[in-house]
Amino acid sequence: MSVELPGTVYLIGAGPGNPNLLTKKAERLIKKADVILYDRLVNPLILQYASPETKVINVGKKPYFKHIQQEEINLKIVEAAKHYQYVVRLKGGDPAIFGRITEEVHTLAKHQINYEIVPGITSASAAVASMNMGLTMRSVAPSVTFSTGHFKDSIDHDTDIRNLINGGTLAIYMGIKRLGYILKQIETYTDEDYPIAIVFNASCFNQQIITGTLSTIEHELTLHHLDGRPGICILGHLISYFDNTSICKHEILSHKYYVIKGDKPLALAKAEELYEDGYQCLIDFDHHYHVSQQHLYNELLQYKEIEYVYV
Repeated sequence: MSVELPGTVYLIGAGPGNPNLLTKKAERLIKKADVILYDRLVNPLILQYASPETKVINVGKKPYFKHIQQEEINLKIVEAAKHYQYVVRLKGGDPAIFGRITEEVHTLAKHQINYEIVPGITSASAAVASMNMGLTMRSVAPSVTFSTGHFKDSIDHDTDIRNLINGGTLAIYMGIKRLGYILKQIETYTDEDYPIAIVFNASCFNQQIITGTLSTIEHELTLHHLDGRPGICILGHLISYFDNTSICKHEILSHKYYVIKGDKPLALAKAEELYEDGYQCLIDFDHHYHVSQQHLYNELLQYKEIEYVYV
């Protein structure tokens, strides 16, 4: 059977991290992929839905550190499409929200490569779901704005806070590093000490929720040794309705890596179950896997305490 090249690129949202929140379409396309170019924050367990023969390529970027540039990622996607029929570009959250997807799509169109965008659950939705809340609330928060705290050219660039001042909810992505600056920016517009929740690793086995107000949140982060770590900030009057006592604490039940051995579909199902219960998991792999997958999984397990689970 002949293979038509260039192939099709699927720009897929992997969701907030919990594999149980991956869409059915995303899972189906990952299983079908010949090659996957994945972001830094994609849960490795989600990559394990792929075939053992699938090549995986890390194109992750770490804010404020030297990393691969977007232009190079664009070219890597094009190059992959020239050699493979089914190319997956796997992004954390939803690819259309601060995912640089427009640049990648423009590059693919320029090279006349077919593509499809597959939405995922964005971390703001996962964050408030973990708090048993929504992003809006009648008579309290009639609107929501997604804003970024990370900018290309200047750390002093202002975050869009207009919706917060007007009574809505503000969700700030990639804002922890510049949180002090953002708080000062808000204080120049209002004296109101807005409630704020910061959710780290939303939906994941190691999720943490820190709450406070504009005047206390930095101290709270320091107390919990979380200042500087990636998380999503949710601000607004809505947060004052958050009942912290109703939330099951996501304590890290074990620092072990649980490696599931057995038939792959059964192993994946067991891994999903354990992950939901708060355990860090991978399914087992061997020398039949593509060398790129072997390298990734071996690196993850290096120096870790491992417990094998058989299904």
